[in-house]
Amino acid sequence: MTKMTSPGDMVAKARLVSCTGTGQWKLSTSRVTSASTWAMVTGVRFPFFNATGVFMSGIEAGTCVGEGVRANQQTRPKDDLSWSEVGEMAYGYLRIPLALVFVEIIYWWATEPSASLEPLQVALAWLWTGISNLLWPGSAELVFHGPSQSWTGVNLIGSGFDYGEVPLYIDAECAGIHEIMFLGVLMLLTPGVEQTIRNRSLIGMILIVQFINFLRLVALYPIGMQYGEAKMNEMHEFIFRQGFLILLVLFWIIWYIQLDRNGNRDKKAKPSLSDIPKISQIKIRDVLPRTSIVALLFCAMIAIWATHEVTMNDDNLQFKAIAEECEGSECQNDDAKIWPNVWDRTVRMWLCAGMVAAFAIFKVQPLGDVREEE
Repeated sequence: MTKMTSPGDMVAKARLVSCTGTGQWKLSTSRVTSASTWAMVTGVRFPFFNATGVFMSGIEAGTCVGEGVRANQQTRPKDDLSWSEVGEMAYGYLRIPLALVFVEIIYWWATEPSASLEPLQVALAWLWTGISNLLWPGSAELVFHGPSQSWTGVNLIGSGFDYGEVPLYIDAECAGIHEIMFLGVLMLLTPGVEQTIRNRSLIGMILIVQFINFLRLVALYPIGMQYGEAKMNEMHEFIFRQGFLILLVLFWIIWYIQLDRNGNRDKKAKPSLSDIPKISQIKIRDVLPRTSIVALLFCAMIAIWATHEVTMNDDNLQFKAIAEECEGSECQNDDAKIWPNVWDRTVRMWLCAGMVAAFAIFKVQPLGDVREEE
């Protein structure tokens, strides 16, 4: 029967071979194998041996390989991003596109009914005919647009048009509000710009956009007289679809570059999720500024006018009666469709007046001031 060697004897007989350069001495392979076999049979643990057969001394003698592996697994690489950092990056890159999509949805919903911007549309039609007749006497006339029940129709008169006349209609898209909302989002979300500079720039851009939009309308007559009605429609469609978008982006780029040259933009400022106002920051204004008073007066006029259209306007009340009494195919005629359009337009004006009034009454208080009050 072979005599089993004790672990103490095997360790004592272990022959040190070489130094690994890390402060650890390697054992002879045969001696290590014997010691490892004894440990598996008896269940005795030797803290000074590791799984690779390395003799460990000093501080390393008491460490376990498993603990080191777990420590490495728990250590997060420096290149990884936390979820909060991912959120900040997503907010910085996506806030302008998402804001543009949101504003686009609001705009199309608000302008779905005909003559949804009736006061502005009527004013543009009146100015268009006036300026056109001033430059080219007898070139335009203001007419009543039946489907929208508003004075938003303009007839251009001249020998260059088919049948000597071309009927046009001032739609909501002709009012320039869509372009102003697009450019406004780009300017309001540009980081590092003082609010006073931003507001002045936005007012200036609104005036420029409205002037170019009105110039586009007035230019239709000379273009149509010179090149014909078809070329006039092509030019109008190009400006409507692509031209204005190119101009707006160009205006924003020029404004951005000019801010950098004049040192009016803080280049270190970056958009952050903490910039989003919290509910606790929304407070009622202690004193209403002049702009808020003007906005409230404007909202009151819009709300009163919209209410008048559905309660005291005799023509609209007649269309209401027609819409309520029609059945089946009768509801598809023009007279029956006018009342739903008038009602939808009125509801949108009420909501618009309410939202503008809320912006005039409430304010977003800086987060530091809110914490001091608490």
